[in-house]
Amino acid sequence: MEIFRTSRAYRMVAGDAARGQLSHAYLFVCPDGRNLRAFLKELAVLIMQADERIARLIGEERCQDCRIFPAPGEKATVADVKLLLDECYIKPAECDRKLFVFDRVHEMLPPAQNKLLKILEEPPQNVYFLLGAESEFPVLSTVKSRAKRLELLSFPQAQLAEYIAKEYPHCGGAEEIAAMAGGVLGRAQSLAEEGGAAEKAEEIALLVLNLSPAAIPAASRKYGEKGEAPQFLAALRTVLRDMLMVRLGRGDRPVSGATQNILERAAGRYPVAALVRAQELIGETERDLKFNANPSAGIEKLLVGILEAR
Repeated sequence: MEIFRTSRAYRMVAGDAARGQLSHAYLFVCPDGRNLRAFLKELAVLIMQADERIARLIGEERCQDCRIFPAPGEKATVADVKLLLDECYIKPAECDRKLFVFDRVHEMLPPAQNKLLKILEEPPQNVYFLLGAESEFPVLSTVKSRAKRLELLSFPQAQLAEYIAKEYPHCGGAEEIAAMAGGVLGRAQSLAEEGGAAEKAEEIALLVLNLSPAAIPAASRKYGEKGEAPQFLAALRTVLRDMLMVRLGRGDRPVSGATQNILERAAGRYPVAALVRAQELIGETERDLKFNANPSAGIEKLLVGILEAR
């Protein structure tokens, strides 16, 4: 994936490989659950120093010397780690090294992580490990301490907009989609495929315009559904940014895609200090979600805070 190859994480592993200084284990932290597995396979190609054929097999998850756990959609278990322990001492079939990739390590239960820790402490020669997690906080500190940390939290908005415009030429609104995605590729792809980024922004702008104690519970349930909260927070941030620009009398074109009329009406209900405070509250909510806070409760607290700041 070309856009991923511009990331600092990709360049770091490429540099380690070029210098012959690969770490025996890497922990790759990336909130993009949709693309995490694909990104891990890109890094696996670097670690394996794969030729075209081996790279293709890694992409298809059919390389004997690059094992990827667990099966898509499942959680890695103690049984998976036991299988790794059995296989890591067997010589590579056709490469000069072996790599074990664990997707979604943040979902691994502590017993499975602890069993993985044993092999991370004393890895066999020419055996490498690549762990991927949407959030590092559920990962045991003992596991984290034995892996070199890589991260990809977001892409620059302009780069993401360029990607969307190229890959989804018929969806329109690439800049609005990139802004609402908060720099996360998977969110941008979903928005482009679903369409209606401007309509979503309009919906959120209307929520802010008509925000009241009675409206908060329903909004918290709706936007706190699994996987919805990060996208909602990113979109809310851009809507509030546009409202702030209106309040300050800036003539910038709205980034969110919401109509100027709605933004002006909403901005008229919030002082500048309240809009600035709202951005701070969004940041606090995003940090709480990284610690596995309840999304619905977090959004409810955020909306109450925005209302109180008004």
